[in-house]
Amino acid sequence: MTEEKQIVKLVITGPVNAGKTTMVQNLSDSQIAATDVAATDQVSQLKAMTTVGLDFGILKIDDSLEMHLFGTPGQARFNFMWKILSKGAIGAIFLVDSTSDESMLEMKKMFEYFSENVDLPVVVGATKQDLPGAKSPDEIAALLELGDTMVIPVDARVKEGSKMLALTLLGNALVEAQAGDEEFDDDNYDYDELF
Repeated sequence: MTEEKQIVKLVITGPVNAGKTTMVQNLSDSQIAATDVAATDQVSQLKAMTTVGLDFGILKIDDSLEMHLFGTPGQARFNFMWKILSKGAIGAIFLVDSTSDESMLEMKKMFEYFSENVDLPVVVGATKQDLPGAKSPDEIAALLELGDTMVIPVDARVKEGSKMLALTLLGNALVEAQAGDEEFDDDNYDYDELF
């Protein structure tokens, strides 16, 4: 008798150029689906391609658990996708570029939007910590007024560190669900309900 596979949904979000697509690519055990297009406006000064719909990948934790990864667009004009992609998720990883004041400002706005519109456990991944001028996780937490939200340094290009961030979020989601006496629904979710 084979054990039924559990599937949980995880959202990876944050401002433009924080490392969302890179994290989904490096975490996924299969080829990802992406909706990248040529960047325009100010985004083109940061990078050549940008996500306009979603990135999707699958991380196999073990034989009985898979995480389905949904990367959101980072531009505020696509904020309707943030709420859609968060439906049924166990939590959200917010990535922020530790070297960019603009990324910090956008992150603060995104975090407020999620707090008001999407009720999910959250962890923040501070990317680009290896670059000159990177703010420390403590500085980021204070600057963004994140309260008790964990800020963890992460390199989106490295699978193991990104996986630890995802597992930390999963653990936090389980703790929050138990603390709130809510039943944690880890049954397979219905893709038809995503939209």
